[in-house]
Amino acid sequence: MRRAFLFLPLVFALGPASAQEAFTVEIIQEVEMPRDKIYDNALLWLSESFRSSKAVIDLKDRDLGTIIGNAADEIKIGWGATLPISYKLRIDVRDNRYRLTFSNVTVHTAFGLRPIEQTNRDVTESGSRERFTSLADSFRAYLTSAAKGSTW
Repeated sequence: MRRAFLFLPLVFALGPASAQEAFTVEIIQEVEMPRDKIYDNALLWLSESFRSSKAVIDLKDRDLGTIIGNAADEIKIGWGATLPISYKLRIDVRDNRYRLTFSNVTVHTAFGLRPIEQTNRDVTESGSRERFTSLADSFRAYLTSAAKGSTW
């Protein structure tokens, strides 16, 4: 009983663990294209940008204008080293605009899978932002090419 009384003040002195803010990257862009065309091109871009779009896509709803999927990639962490990551990608489309949201980022470390919030955030978050920005640029270029109606 005496040990319990000595232990309790220590527990309260430690206080609650601080909550980590969830890491999410949201990119909103405008493009001169109707909603259905953006949606169709988003599906094409996913199939060309990732190994298997069927394995990537969890939900596709044309009426909502939403595509949600899980993807895997690598981020640069410096000195030529890379780390594998997995994340959720959500694409929302409206007339003349779209939003890409990257969330639920998990880093594959030597110690197993870890949420990005439980890693060296300075390194992993900057590498993830860089990679997600690159993917967003790739999607924009894909839409721009489709808008020009390039023929093969």
